[in-house]
Amino acid sequence: MIRSYLDADYGKLKEMYQHREWYGGVFDEARDGRERLAQKIADDPEAILVYEENGELVGTISIIEDGRVAMLLRFVVKDNDAKISEELYEKTVKILKSRGHSQLLVYSEAGNSELDNRYISLGLTKGNNYTCFWTNL
Repeated sequence: MIRSYLDADYGKLKEMYQHREWYGGVFDEARDGRERLAQKIADDPEAILVYEENGELVGTISIIEDGRVAMLLRFVVKDNDAKISEELYEKTVKILKSRGHSQLLVYSEAGNSELDNRYISLGLTKGNNYTCFWTNL
């Protein structure tokens, strides 16, 4: 079942974020802390979706959008399950289309063929490799 993230999900969600192999990213308290997620979901209840199966979180996807661009973030799927990936993706596409978007972006770890295959199988086009730079403020 796909539903909106609840604060009570935080521990399970954080545990999923520890599995770099499922999404190519890294957990970061500054971006993924409980308070940050609570504010995001208060502002937009559809911004963080979770996939729950038998009481366990097995997938999640976050939407970053500002009216100009729509991006998927933290697209985490336990064991890279194709069915769960597809269902989360389809739900997210439906939300973004309803908000007037005709395109979305998702960044993936460069050189990770399993994640490349996930996105290609969902119909996304692979772009060029970029490097992200960041700093603490």
